[in-house]
Amino acid sequence: MRRFLSSGSDDPALVGRNRILSELSGSLEAVLGGSGGSYCVEGAAGIGKTRLVRHIGTEAIHRGMSVAGGQATELDRMAPFSTLLTCLQGESAPGLDVSSFASATDRGQFGQVDRLGEILEDHSRQRPLLVLIDDAQWMDEMTAFALRILVPGLSSSPVVWLLSRRRLSGRRPPQEAIDWLIDQGTRLLPLEPLDDDAVAQICETVLGAIPDSGVLSLVSRCSGNPFLLRELLTTLSDAGQLAVSDGTATIVRGTLPANFVSAVGARLRELSEDARKLLEAGAVLSRPFTAHEAARLMGFSAVGLLSAVKEAIEGGTLVDQGSNLVFRHDLIREAVYDELPGPVLSVLHREAADVVREEGRSAIEVVEHLVRSGRHIDHQMVGTMRDEVKKVAEGAPSSAADLILRMVNLLDERDPAGPELVADAVRLLASAGRVGEARDLAKRTLRGGLTAESESGLLLGLAEALKHAGRNAEVVEHTRRALARPDVPDAVRARLLAIHAHGLLYIDDLARADSASRQAEEVAEAAGDLAAMVFGMVARTVTLRARGRLADAVELAREAVQVADRTTSDVRHRHPRLWLAPALGAMDRLAEADAVCEIGQREAGELGTAWSQPLWHYQRARLRIANGRLDDAAAEAEAGLRFAEQLAAYALMVPLLGLLAYIAIQRGEDAAGNAHLDSAGKLVTDGIGGGMEDLGWPMALAQDAAGKPEAAMRTLDEIFRCLPDRMLLLVFDVRASATLVSLAQRVGDSKRAQLVVDTSRALADRNPMVSSFAGAAKHAEGLIKQDLNTLRDAVAAFRRGPRRLGLALALEDTAAAEFDAGNRQGAVKLLEESSEIARISGAHRDLARIQERLTELNIPRKPALHGTSRWNCLTESELRVALLVADGLTNREVAARLFLSPHTVDSHLRHSFTKLGVSSRVELTRQVLANTEDG
Repeated sequence: MRRFLSSGSDDPALVGRNRILSELSGSLEAVLGGSGGSYCVEGAAGIGKTRLVRHIGTEAIHRGMSVAGGQATELDRMAPFSTLLTCLQGESAPGLDVSSFASATDRGQFGQVDRLGEILEDHSRQRPLLVLIDDAQWMDEMTAFALRILVPGLSSSPVVWLLSRRRLSGRRPPQEAIDWLIDQGTRLLPLEPLDDDAVAQICETVLGAIPDSGVLSLVSRCSGNPFLLRELLTTLSDAGQLAVSDGTATIVRGTLPANFVSAVGARLRELSEDARKLLEAGAVLSRPFTAHEAARLMGFSAVGLLSAVKEAIEGGTLVDQGSNLVFRHDLIREAVYDELPGPVLSVLHREAADVVREEGRSAIEVVEHLVRSGRHIDHQMVGTMRDEVKKVAEGAPSSAADLILRMVNLLDERDPAGPELVADAVRLLASAGRVGEARDLAKRTLRGGLTAESESGLLLGLAEALKHAGRNAEVVEHTRRALARPDVPDAVRARLLAIHAHGLLYIDDLARADSASRQAEEVAEAAGDLAAMVFGMVARTVTLRARGRLADAVELAREAVQVADRTTSDVRHRHPRLWLAPALGAMDRLAEADAVCEIGQREAGELGTAWSQPLWHYQRARLRIANGRLDDAAAEAEAGLRFAEQLAAYALMVPLLGLLAYIAIQRGEDAAGNAHLDSAGKLVTDGIGGGMEDLGWPMALAQDAAGKPEAAMRTLDEIFRCLPDRMLLLVFDVRASATLVSLAQRVGDSKRAQLVVDTSRALADRNPMVSSFAGAAKHAEGLIKQDLNTLRDAVAAFRRGPRRLGLALALEDTAAAEFDAGNRQGAVKLLEESSEIARISGAHRDLARIQERLTELNIPRKPALHGTSRWNCLTESELRVALLVADGLTNREVAARLFLSPHTVDSHLRHSFTKLGVSSRVELTRQVLANTEDG
């Protein structure tokens, strides 16, 4: 990574870029007004990206902004956070101190990103900030991951991001991150080739004369690329192949360079041998380098190379960056590198490995040169390289996997380390989202015949990665194969059994899941593997919840939490509270469950276990639904979904999208609900699995809302088939029992209606302390019997519990029965109470239906409580967040004040911006002041 140099505003490379310059200048004006933004300049090498980005950076400095910028290099991808940290440590952003970033290492990589967000947000409150990353295609994986979080997370702060990139072949984390940001709203600015007028203008500027048709014909070979154009003109001019007469430039006869590489080659031939060797050394090192490093690589003395350094700088090939030298343009470096024969490159990279090792450079840089040299790796070297690759894997799993694969090709076929390296590569590929490659590599390796330890380790790594990818059927398949071998070590067997149990849960095999989880606990306890034991325990809590044995589920989950809390190992990273919270919530202990989520989410932040964050939001969203707070539930689910997208955790996206669809349908937002279901459906089509309740239930509700009850019943076939053994839907949604009975009655399916009633009664009987289940059972029974007293009992039971939406539906159905019994006044009273609950909860579909019934009874609609202005459309949570933001608090400070996560605060803030028609915190503050000055 290297920092920027300034670029003058009269640079000829900016010719023909007026539209893009105008738009980017406008972004600076917006950020000075308090709005954030993000842009990506994209184009081929030499098209002018760097000059344009630097020009905007210079303009930002002149406008009084802080500018943090730098240019990524090819070796950045091996050093976590190297790109972003180098950008933020520049001299153009006074007061931007990232030194405290290092103190966040104990919170894991997510904690470090979170800390960077705090630093940038705090700085932007004092001075608007522009962050520039040039050649972003080379940035390291952790910088790419950080951008997924920081760019959207700081969108409401006066921070503007400007990236430039050229597209590279193959799947790379930087490219995928930028593509994701563009999908999320980052403005893509393609830098096209210059038109003929701009080419002629640059020719005139460089040559100081008007080019004739011959010159223009020759430079057309550069395809409108300004860098290639200038290089070609300079080469021709230096070679005396251009003549100027009467203000017109013409070509002098002679051999003309066919392309840029040959032009560079021609210029290099004019340099001294030492200068050429210096450039070759720099090209091999592939990053900013010192004269001392180049001298050692070429076998020269550093002092003896000084004249070559001066020659290269004066010739415009290298640029002096203080202690380092860099190529003036990456295209020059690549041209020099491509001119070197393969055998020469092999030798130079082998020597470079020794040089950079002795210079104290990163061990991964050493590995990179060894791999590029094609040098045979002996067994002793494998251990060292593997340890270093593991360090990189923590922040760059994709790059680490590529390195390992190249290492494997350099191993002796008989080296026993081969299978272990392949197993490492399989895990890394899968964890980086390259599941197909991981699967193919595993299959090829397994065909070769492995020891039990190697095979089981490989299959365990693949299964763990596939589980995170949501491919549960494959998880079961691979763990079953590994478990079939009798000679698998107990520690590995325990983990295999635990993940096998979790996979079985999602393919609906509760009996075998329960058996596998019990075995996992037993084997893990005997092997002393507490992480596997806890993972097996939490799998069994799900089977207990599915069977309606909630007290047992809570007790087992608490035991798992106690085991984890007593350790300081990776057992805590399993986060058993994720399973304790839903068990408590199902028992109507909503406040206790929310407290557990708060503790667990805070612990996850401290441990840096980013994978768990979407699940915490999911659990809190479910608790908000149970509490009758649909708007807050949506904010939590949206925060979780954005987090899952940032992590590329596709398996977690399915249940979150299903939950958002459910909330949207309850709020009467059918189009949004169907859009969420379509997004989830695409993931399922790609092989991402989920529980049947995740999508089947909201999809059926959407179909019923569209007037298609028969289609809804077909969608629910699998859920009905699993009753009464699998009760998860009725445990999660206490309205489900009555809704299913009503739906079955409307299509004339009395058998299924009775099945739901029987299952609801069994659930209530198993949990006599949970009044909501008693209410749900009575509600379903009252509907099927059409019995008013039973429905009244349902209302009474729901009143004893906290689930307001369950109460609202029971009130509505009881009101209908009261009216049929001739009690019009009682029916109206119940409907009005139900209407008020629906209004407060944000259940607009229920509200519209109830209001229609009241209208039929000639009861006038009540006016809105707060009117209909934009300000009054804010929810209570959105209003609290807006007031604190107007007081100058950052998202993280607001989150701490309200006991929320910063991502949930961001969701509320986004909703407030949309409702109020604003785009910045400054505009929001004006709205707050205008609407609260009287209060």
